[in-house]
Amino acid sequence: NLFMDHQDEQDIEIEALESIYSEELEIISRKPYVFLIRVKGSNADTRDEHKVTISIQLQFNFVETYPETAPLIQVTNCSDEMTEERINSLQAFLEKKAEENLGAVMIFTLVSEAQERLLDFIQDIKKDIQLEKDRIALEQERLDEIKYKGTPVTMENFLAWKIQFDEEMRIIGKRKTELLEKNRKLTGKQLFERDSSLIDSDILFINDQGIKVDESLFQDLDDLELEDED
Repeated sequence: NLFMDHQDEQDIEIEALESIYSEELEIISRKPYVFLIRVKGSNADTRDEHKVTISIQLQFNFVETYPETAPLIQVTNCSDEMTEERINSLQAFLEKKAEENLGAVMIFTLVSEAQERLLDFIQDIKKDIQLEKDRIALEQERLDEIKYKGTPVTMENFLAWKIQFDEEMRIIGKRKTELLEKNRKLTGKQLFERDSSLIDSDILFINDQGIKVDESLFQDLDDLELEDED
């Protein structure tokens, strides 16, 4: 009986798989056979700088005529590293391998092929990580160079700087002048106290101009000075 031969082959293969993948295999159904095998790829035990681990589940559905007919294969429960593109690639890869192995038990072969494929993906991921690391390092180097050298001087940014600099200098100069004028500015009384000769010079100037001066306006000046000194 051909069906019984297929069933016997399936039973024997499942028994062997349960022994090989004692922790990774989960039987969902036995008639027909539907089961899951957890598959992992990792470079954690290597000296690689970038450690990557990928995990997936392979679901196999046996049809009555397996292994003369390929099992249904589904890639599920994938880790984040498995992009949709990688999942589709692995799915197509395993289906092709199944067609190549028709007529013989093939699950162990397909799982082994899947593990090898995951290691290939890890190499791709490592390259992506290194490329990103190099990109970040190059960008940091560029920023450091700009910081070290400063902004290149052009006529445009020099003129902008010059205008700003001149305005700042004008404001500073104005403030200094106002401060000096404030410090130097004296009241009339202070001027008389500092230099009484200013009075005489002003009187002489007025006389030279033919202006009549009432000198009595200044007669009490000495008294004022004495009172101030007290």
